[in-house]
Amino acid sequence: MGDTARKNLCGQKLPSFLNSRDGWGKLFEMKRSPYPHLHQIEPTNACPYNCIMCPRGKEMKRPVGFMKMELFQKVMDEVATFPEEIKRKEIELFHFGESLLHPLFAEMNAYAAACGLNTMLSVNAIELTGHLAELLVRGNAGKIVVSLDGYDAESFQKIRGRKIDYNQAIENIVQLSVIIKALNSSTKLLVRMISMNLNAHMKESFRSFWQENGIDVEIRRFFPWGEKKMVELGEYDKYPPFMPCPFAWQYVVVQWNGDVVACCRDYNAENKMGNVKDASLVEIWNGKNYMAFRDEMIRGEYHNTICQPCMDIYYTE
Repeated sequence: MGDTARKNLCGQKLPSFLNSRDGWGKLFEMKRSPYPHLHQIEPTNACPYNCIMCPRGKEMKRPVGFMKMELFQKVMDEVATFPEEIKRKEIELFHFGESLLHPLFAEMNAYAAACGLNTMLSVNAIELTGHLAELLVRGNAGKIVVSLDGYDAESFQKIRGRKIDYNQAIENIVQLSVIIKALNSSTKLLVRMISMNLNAHMKESFRSFWQENGIDVEIRRFFPWGEKKMVELGEYDKYPPFMPCPFAWQYVVVQWNGDVVACCRDYNAENKMGNVKDASLVEIWNGKNYMAFRDEMIRGEYHNTICQPCMDIYYTE
């Protein structure tokens, strides 16, 4: 959710022209750049976890695969030509998978960084071994976010659906911090907890533990993707009245096989805008599929299976 939405939720009065879907659409289009922000690119959608707050495990039906290095490079080479205000935005090298499972992930990060792009990695601690951690730091990762929603082995397994050596996970994070300092790297390290009903009571203890270890913490607000059955897992924000989903005007997501989708929640690529094997990101972003989709968002009439259930969760009349 964008800053405008948050301000409204805090009680700030919105301008009168935002009292309609059309008004919001005009605002979004006015702010839209002709060059897309590459929000996420998916090295792989393979993942050994089955997190309770992620629909991937039970709902994802598309094939599991690994992006080819040539395709990744093609996308990075294009984004490297974009205006500076677009290039400096974070590019998340993940979508619906554990990116560390890709055998060339460190090379992908280094290639993107060498193109002058600002990479953001979100990984699980137990896969973040010392050698791999050093490769990522030496490859100039912009930010490494380590997801650790549990506060001990039992809660981690309950939330992320997999038993791990929790002490080893902590050691891996601390070791990454040591590597960053030893190399005098500008890579930022962040340990993240998604706050849900199950772990909210421990978030301050979680924060204190990591801060005492000199590591920054983010307690991230829960969101239920587009899944109504996840709504009960925690508190979440809604959009301001009349506001359509802003994603169609904000960014693109590239999945491992090159499919471009308009939403980070489209785990089954049900609403494809194009494929980077066949067209550039700029062509797709400004093409007829995207334009038609933005019009659907303004009208609130969706020709796909994912937007209506999602907007039923987040939309405010």
